[in-house]
Amino acid sequence: MPAGPAPNQAYWAAFKELGDKLRLGDPSGRGFMALLDLQARIADELKPDYLLIDARTGVTELGGLATTILADTVVCMFVANHESLDGTLKVVEALKSTPRLANQKPIRVVPVVSRTTTKALEDLLFYLGFKRLLELGEGGQIQGDSALFALPHDDVVGASERVVGGEQKASDFSPLYKAYLELFQRLFPSSAESARQVLERLETVADIRADLTSDHRGRHEFDDRLSPWSASAIQEGVLYDADQHRGTGSRYADLLCRDEAGLPQMVVEYITGDTVDTALEFWGKSTRVRCAVLLARAQHGRERQIFTRNVDGLDLHRAERWDLPRPREFEFLRDVGDQSVESMLDAVRRGNTEAIPWLVNEWRDSTFAFGTPRHVGRWRPQRAQAILDGLAAIEDVACAAKILLHAAPGGLDLWHRERRFWDEWGLGEDLEHRMAKCLFAPLFWRLPVEAALKSTEPKLYPGQGTSWAGYNLLASDLMGLRYDPNRSALDEACAMAAQVPATGDRGDPGEDHILMWLQQNRREQADRVQLSDEVPPAFVWEEVLQEEPYWRGTLEEAKERVGVKVKKMLESNVSLRERLKEVSQKRYLTTQGLLGSYDASDRLELYPRVITAAAEVLGISPRYLKSVVFIHLMAWALARESYDLDGQRGFGFAPSPRTSPFDRESPTHVTIVQAFTDRLIRVLRDPNLQAAFEKLSKHQPEPYTRWAAMRKVPLEKLRMLLLAARASAPVLGLPGAEDSQ
Repeated sequence: MPAGPAPNQAYWAAFKELGDKLRLGDPSGRGFMALLDLQARIADELKPDYLLIDARTGVTELGGLATTILADTVVCMFVANHESLDGTLKVVEALKSTPRLANQKPIRVVPVVSRTTTKALEDLLFYLGFKRLLELGEGGQIQGDSALFALPHDDVVGASERVVGGEQKASDFSPLYKAYLELFQRLFPSSAESARQVLERLETVADIRADLTSDHRGRHEFDDRLSPWSASAIQEGVLYDADQHRGTGSRYADLLCRDEAGLPQMVVEYITGDTVDTALEFWGKSTRVRCAVLLARAQHGRERQIFTRNVDGLDLHRAERWDLPRPREFEFLRDVGDQSVESMLDAVRRGNTEAIPWLVNEWRDSTFAFGTPRHVGRWRPQRAQAILDGLAAIEDVACAAKILLHAAPGGLDLWHRERRFWDEWGLGEDLEHRMAKCLFAPLFWRLPVEAALKSTEPKLYPGQGTSWAGYNLLASDLMGLRYDPNRSALDEACAMAAQVPATGDRGDPGEDHILMWLQQNRREQADRVQLSDEVPPAFVWEEVLQEEPYWRGTLEEAKERVGVKVKKMLESNVSLRERLKEVSQKRYLTTQGLLGSYDASDRLELYPRVITAAAEVLGISPRYLKSVVFIHLMAWALARESYDLDGQRGFGFAPSPRTSPFDRESPTHVTIVQAFTDRLIRVLRDPNLQAAFEKLSKHQPEPYTRWAAMRKVPLEKLRMLLLAARASAPVLGLPGAEDSQ
C-alpha cells in the first residue's frame, strides 16, 4: 500500500497532518495506541502473511516506533563502509535496549550489507564491526559467517535502480536476485520452501544454459571445432504447443534449442509438481524434439535425465550420457543419445570428423588399465580393437588423414590436456609411446596410402614433428633396426657445422646450418614417397626389347624411344588390363619395377594407375593392393637405410640400378623383403591386407612366394638373414674394403 503520491507537495502536507493527529510525542500514548489499532485492523481485515514497513533511517519518531514496538523482525540495511557500519551499530544497540510489551518476544535484528563487493568484506576492522553487529542481532555469540547476508553489487541493476525479482529467464538471473531469495528464506519461514524452489530452479536452469553456450571442452567431448549453442538459438520460458497430428495441449519449457533452420531439437524442463513420466509422455508423444533434458531435485542434489530418439524414431528413450548434446551432433548422429563406438564410427564413415577425438579417447581409455586422479581407466581390449578396426576401414583420404593427425603422438587429440596428471603418476611418456606404437602405427599402414603420406607433410604449427612410429613398427619391432631420419640428419648437420668457421661477432654460424639442414631433411622425407603417373620401368624394358631384342641402352634412352607408345597403353584402361592379365598369367606381376619402384637415391614411387588396373585383374581392392606395394617398398627402403646396433647402414641391400633390361633384384633380397612384409601384415591383423598380399603373390615370380615357407622361421633368425644380406664389403672386412669405403 503506497503511503501517498510522494514526492508531491500534497503528500508532505498530509504526512505532517498525520503526525500532528497521532501526537507521537504525547505522554498519554494516544499516537502509539493509534498505530497498534491500525496494525490490528490490518491483521483482522486483510489477514496478510507479512506486513512490511519501510522505516527509512529508523531514527525518526514514527520510524522508531515501527522498529521497536510494532516490529517482530528488523532488517538493517547498510553499505560497506565504516561510517555506515558505526551508525547501524548505534541503531541496533538502541533497538535491543528498548523495552517491549509483555506479550512480545525479543526483537529480532537481521543486518544486511548491500551493494557490496568481496573486497569490502576482506577489511579486518570492517569484519570485526560486522561480527559485533551480528552478535547484537542474534543476541549472543555466532559461529562462522552463517548469519552474514550480503547483497552483491550489480552493475546493470544498480544503474537502472529497478526492483530485482520475478525474473523467469535464466539469462536474467542475477547474483543479486539469488542473494535476495536466500535472504527471504531466512526472513519468511512460511515461504522459505517456495523461495528455495524458485532459487533452485533458476540456478539449475542458469547452469544448464551456461553449459550449453560454453566453449569449455570436456575430456570425452569432441573436437574444439564442435561449437556450443549460440545464445540466439536458445529460447527461455516457452509455452510449447503440441505438434500438429501428434497430440494436444501444451507444456512449459525452461529452455528450447533450435537448429539453424529454426526447428526445435532439444528442450530443457525443470520438473516440479509432475513426475518425469508425465513430462516424458508429452515431449515424446506430442512433439518431434529429438532430445529432452529433464531436471529434478534428488535426495542428494540435482538429477539430470537425458532422453533422446532416433531421427526417424517415435519414442524418447533414456540416454546413457551426462554431457549435453551440441548442435553439430544433431547433424551427424542419428541419435544424439547413442554414443556407442559403432554410432561414432558411422558418423566418421559419413565424413563427420568431429567424432574422431572421441574415438581416440575411447581407444585410449579402453586400452590402458590404469587412470589419472580424474579418471580410472577400464581395460576393454575388444572395444579398443573394434575402434582401431573401424578407423582403419575408413576410405575417404581426407578423413583418414584427420584420423592420423589425432592419433599421432602430440597430435590434436584431447588427451594431452591431461598430460600433467599422467606425468604426476609417472605414466605420461609410457602412454604416449604406447599410443604411438599401438594406435598410430597400425593406422599408418592400414589406412589409405595417400593419408599416410599426408601425415608426413609439414605440420600445422611450428615445432610439431613428424611421427616415425609407423616406420619404426616395421624397422624396430620386426627388423630389429633403428630408423630415425631426424637423428641421422642431425648427426650429418653437426658434422658439417663443425667445418664452418666462426666469423666476427656473428656467433657460431653452425647453428643456422643445422636448422637449415634439418628443415631440408624434413622436406626430403615428406617428398621421398610419390604417387607417380610415370611409366613403370618393366613396361619400358618390355616394349623396347620387343622392338630391339639386343637393346643395350639406358632406361632414360629407352623411355625416349618407346615412352610415348607405352604411355598411350597406360592411359587406355582396356589395353592396360590386357597387358597386366598377360603378365599375371606368366606370374611376373612384380612389385619392384612394375607396381612401384625403389631406387638407389632412396626415392619410392607407386604407380596408382597400374595398381588399380592390376587390382581389377586380380579381383581385389585397389586400396589394399596399394598398401601392400607400399609396405613392400618401405621394407626394402628400411632394410637399406636403417642402422643396426653397430651404427651401420645396409649398404649391401641397394636395389638394382636398372641400367639395362637384364638387371634384376637379388632373389634373396626379394624373399627377405616379402617375409617382413608378411610379418607386418600379420601383426596388423587386417584381413583385407592379408587377402590382397596372398592374392598378389600367386601371380608373382618365385622369390616373391617364398614368404609362405619362411613363416615358421623364428624372427631372430630372419633378422640374422637380413643383417647378412645388408652387409657391405667394409662391414665384412673384405680385402681392399677400406679403400672402397
